[in-house]
Formats: sequence, C-alpha cells, structure tokens
Amino acid sequence: MDASKPVTLEQPALANASSGEAVEVTLLVDRAKGGDAGAFSDLMRLYEHRIISLGLQMGLPREDALDACQDAFVKVFRYIGRFRSGQSFYKWLYRIAIHAIYDHMKRHRRPGMVSMEDLEAGQLSRLRDQATPADLAVESADLSRRLMQGLDGLSRQEKIVFVMRDMQEMPAGDIGRILGISQVTIRRHCMSARQKLRRYVYGRKP
Repeated sequence: MDASKPVTLEQPALANASSGEAVEVTLLVDRAKGGDAGAFSDLMRLYEHRIISLGLQMGLPREDALDACQDAFVKVFRYIGRFRSGQSFYKWLYRIAIHAIYDHMKRHRRPGMVSMEDLEAGQLSRLRDQATPADLAVESADLSRRLMQGLDGLSRQEKIVFVMRDMQEMPAGDIGRILGISQVTIRRHCMSARQKLRRYVYGRKP
C-alpha cells in the first residue's frame, strides 16, 4: 500500500464533499460489489491514507498501522457484497477499520514506538485554545511526544473520539453514526480527553 497517495474523493473530514464526488464513490462501490477488482483497488487508494493515519494517531507503530489497514480492506473485500447501496461507504469502512486497529493494539502494543514524523503537520495544534500560553505551542517536538504519551492515559472511548474529532477533524454527527453513540456522549468524551491531555502535556489544571 502507498500511504502517500492523496485522498481525493469523499474525504471523511470534509462534510461538504460535492455530490459528484459522492456519486463517483458510489459507482466504484457498486462496481466493486460486482467483482470489479480495479474498482476495489481504486477504493483502497482513496481511503488507505486515512485509515493508516487513524492507526498511527491511535498509537500504532507504522508497520502495525499498515497491517491494520490491510486487515480492514481484507474484511471490506470479504463483506462488500453485504454493503447496502445508498449508505455512506466511508462510515462503514471506518467501523471496520476501528475494529482492526483495536485488534492490533491488543496484540502488538509497544509503548513509545510512535513516530511523530508519521503524523500530519498541524494536527496536534487542535489542542490549543485561548487559555494556552503562546510559548507552549504543541508543535514542538517535546510537547508532541508528551501528547502522544498522554493518549495512553485516556480511556478507549476517549481516545478514539479525540482522534476522530480533533485529529481527523471528523464532524460529530459522523462520529456518532460510526461509533453508535450520542452527540452528548461525544462532547463528554472530548471534554474529558482534552482536560486530561492538557494536564499531562502542560502540567496544569484545565
């Protein structure tokens, strides 16, 4: 898999994707359901970067993130015939990917193995707010490492909600549909995760 290829259609973080892009994804899915290997490969190229990034942000080393992405697409290939046309493909894919990532986290947990170079530039700045002093920018290597270490102190639900909302920039409504939880619960997990991470990263109370 080539994680460097850009995602160009129906990106999960973009709520305003054009109808033309969504239609093209739907056509690829329908062709893949019919056994078109080329269409399935196109779907992989569209989404693999997002899935790999999700694994990295959840704390998997790059090799395990790649393996989790591959496992997710193996399941997608196996069950795509059951996917109901008209539904959101990426939400269905994300549910499968999250389970694959959790499986790898259980089997291959290696604390301290996350490379900050694998994270997209600027994602960590989501933690900053008006109460954060300017000289404590989270982009610094030291604070970035502490942030990733701090993720280990979150509950499983807090971590995935924080990663999807603040790092993947996914709308709360989409997160709720993917995880099967209410927006009230999403806000609660986000607030709790941010408070814990601020305490860990900045050594201060929220």
